[in-house]
Amino acid sequence: MLSEAFSTSITSALIGAVAGAMGALLMALISWLTALGWGDAVLLGQPANGLQVLQLLLPLGAGLAIGLLRQRGADPLPELHSTIEELHEHGEHKLQPRSSHWLLGLLALVGGGSLGPEALLSRCLAEWSIGLSRWGWFKAIPWRGASAISGSLGLFGLPLVGGVALAERPDRPLPAGLWRWLPGVVSGIAGFAVFQGFSRFGDGEQTVRYVWPHSLEEISQNLVWALLLGLIGGVLGLLFLGLRRHLSRTLKRWNPLSQALLTGGVLAAMSQLQPLALMSGELQITPMLQGALVTNGHTLMLLGLLKLGLCALCLSSGWIGGQFFPLIFGASAIGMGLGELWPQVVPGQVAVSSLTAAIQSAVLGQALLPLLITAAVLKGHALAGALIGSVMGLGVRQITNAKKRD
Repeated sequence: MLSEAFSTSITSALIGAVAGAMGALLMALISWLTALGWGDAVLLGQPANGLQVLQLLLPLGAGLAIGLLRQRGADPLPELHSTIEELHEHGEHKLQPRSSHWLLGLLALVGGGSLGPEALLSRCLAEWSIGLSRWGWFKAIPWRGASAISGSLGLFGLPLVGGVALAERPDRPLPAGLWRWLPGVVSGIAGFAVFQGFSRFGDGEQTVRYVWPHSLEEISQNLVWALLLGLIGGVLGLLFLGLRRHLSRTLKRWNPLSQALLTGGVLAAMSQLQPLALMSGELQITPMLQGALVTNGHTLMLLGLLKLGLCALCLSSGWIGGQFFPLIFGASAIGMGLGELWPQVVPGQVAVSSLTAAIQSAVLGQALLPLLITAAVLKGHALAGALIGSVMGLGVRQITNAKKRD
């Protein structure tokens, strides 16, 4: 047993490290293509100088390409949770390489979709690792796909994210025993180390100052606000899921080309009206929370709602990608907006962390993974608020599910 665990750890670490390196290179490619098409100003959430024809044509062109590919039967890129569910339910043989996954994922990200990169990285690197089975001794390596997925999640900047993402499942208790955690944790650590060595992606909120409470009264107020905002974040998460379901039902009447072109048109218009609502948000979250982009409370709250709405539209119309960073950015903008509108009442730092963790928990039906991702992206900022928010968000989802069953 020990020798098997040792060999599994070594192979998982190797695959995780390679996946982390490839993930960093893929992120560099996505960043370069995105900067080439959109320009540095828009990437930082700033309006372009005048009407930029390319920034209108890019999302429309991406929508046209996505729609044509889907209309011709191209396999859509699965979201991260779908990939992990396939791995749990059907085993690694299900994750066969599909070139359409790479192409559709790149088009959605570079085209300005309000999407994160984790769906593309995790799926394509898992497929790459499974594809290695055609080469002799690679067939005997267990947990290839799981190790690659875990290693690719080093992009979040915390080594345990990969292991928890694989082990924790929606609305189910965590599995007991080391064996289910071992490959994910080891490959996640290796992937994190290599990814962060190659890339500065996900620097997070390192330079945003957190004001620690100085009295028991302030601590009590922060606790109450964390509970209340965690409840609000949980409700926002359920509204996000409801919006996705509604859009999916409505757009089913349209053909894939019309769906994708609609989203491309909305993104093109938004590029001129509010460019901060585009893309994943990982590059913009730090300057936004530092007050370098938007300081008006109403604008921040509207921006957060726009981000969540655009993410739901993208995911419902064939523009598939990750939902983590748009959820984090949207919740952070809303939390910061509340703090700006009522600075003497709402502790802004607690609002950001509690809302961010709660909305993820409600959407995913998990508590530990959202807590870790929030801690990683915000660099531990107001961690107590994130802990309370993650529990509240999960509680809102579970209570809602229980009422539906009754």
